[in-house]
Amino acid sequence: MSYRQEVLNIVEKSGAHSAHGTKHCIRVYNLAKEMSQHLTMDDEVLYVAAMLHDIGKYPGYLLPNIDHPLRSKGVASNILQRLTFSPNKIPKVLDAIEYHMYYSEPGRSDEAVYLRDANILDNLGNIGLMRLFSLIGQDELIQTPEHAMERARTFAEALPNKVFTKPGRRIAVKRREEILRFLAGIKRQTAEYAWI
Repeated sequence: MSYRQEVLNIVEKSGAHSAHGTKHCIRVYNLAKEMSQHLTMDDEVLYVAAMLHDIGKYPGYLLPNIDHPLRSKGVASNILQRLTFSPNKIPKVLDAIEYHMYYSEPGRSDEAVYLRDANILDNLGNIGLMRLFSLIGQDELIQTPEHAMERARTFAEALPNKVFTKPGRRIAVKRREEILRFLAGIKRQTAEYAWI
């Protein structure tokens, strides 16, 4: 079995909510590849980092009171050593995982920078909305549709400013507009949110 299939199997068996699991990781990987097609990047590093970047928040690996990027980095290190992944590539994978969140600076490699931007962008636009609404009642910060809409509004205002790359910024503008159009439509159709 290839390391790609093994990593995919690990994520699929982790108990991840669909908003954070395999499909999210695959979207992040493909978007990072699409945005960075003008560069020569290590596809193995990008793939493994994309697939394992959130593993520390999945039920099978979660530890309370530990920021999930750091937990993900530790879990990924153990997985990659067990899979005999190329030792000289492991530091780049771990750097990308550690710095994948919007609140951190981008990591040192192109793979880390594009992974981070793709992860941010997956929280915007129609995909971001779908993810937020699928988490209602499953996430302590998103207990109601109103919470999901407020978080979508916050994401639309804050996340585009966190995107580092030029291709990512172009996508962020479009996805921000998708969220704002959705929120304006909901507002009109629910008497200023009173009928939600």
